[in-house]
Amino acid sequence: MKVIRIAGLALLLLAAGCNGTEKTEATTAEIEAAQMEGRNAAKEFVSRDLSDTLKMQHHILEAKSKQSKYLIEKKPECAAAFDSAFISTLRTVRPDMADELARKVVRQ
Repeated sequence: MKVIRIAGLALLLLAAGCNGTEKTEATTAEIEAAQMEGRNAAKEFVSRDLSDTLKMQHHILEAKSKQSKYLIEKKPECAAAFDSAFISTLRTVRPDMADELARKVVRQ
């Protein structure tokens, strides 16, 4: 009887340990997906017509709406991953545009 209790306890501990691993893997996958979405949003952003400020603001809001779903779902790590990937991709692909965007954000 004591062996059955110990075996049952061991199974419970093993199940709890696996559950944490699955949750960590899911979180890692969500963060990677958010990074990919941030990169794609930046690529879309630089490919658009940004000849005037109003169009640029519209496209920035469009990218921000993609990022905001993570905040609504209460996933701040994913939102931060999206932002980081967006900014780093923008700086890599179009550093001039990233600088101009940073200047406009600072002025507001």
